[in-house]
Amino acid sequence: MSLIINTLIISFILLVTQIHVANNNISEVSPRKRISDRKGNIVRRYQDQRAHQIRIMSDPKKLICLVSLGCHDRTQSSNQEKALSWFASRKVPHTIVDGMDGEQRDRRNKLFDISGIRGNYPQFFFEYEDGTINFFGSFDKIDQLNETSSLPADVLSQHPEVETWDKSFSSCVESFS
Repeated sequence: MSLIINTLIISFILLVTQIHVANNNISEVSPRKRISDRKGNIVRRYQDQRAHQIRIMSDPKKLICLVSLGCHDRTQSSNQEKALSWFASRKVPHTIVDGMDGEQRDRRNKLFDISGIRGNYPQFFFEYEDGTINFFGSFDKIDQLNETSSLPADVLSQHPEVETWDKSFSSCVESFS
């Protein structure tokens, strides 16, 4: 019994010593100040990133849909059909790149390189006036946008960070001319 008590006392003394040493090694800035500085940096980075995303979303862009018209996977075929019908019904201008078309192989491979995803259809990209192409997402992202667009306006106004169909595709153009 006394061995257990002695072990506990020694453990406690070591712990107190480690805490004392750690406290003496910490800079003069209070822990609350360090935490608030970190939070401030995180918030600023998020705000900068979000502002960049909003600016990019409002820039004129062309929507590129990478599909495979010869796809034998039922899920991928169904997802392609749904996405393309959503774009057509909402009159979103878009360009289709058929991954099975031999004449479009180079463009398909370039898009695969940008997304980092090969052989999974559909994929969606934005092309900007300066020629840069960014991967927007796969069918799951389009499906999510379709669902968030049906949220009530008051909910969307309380959460401006929520991406919607209109925010993402309202600045899509047929061409830059």
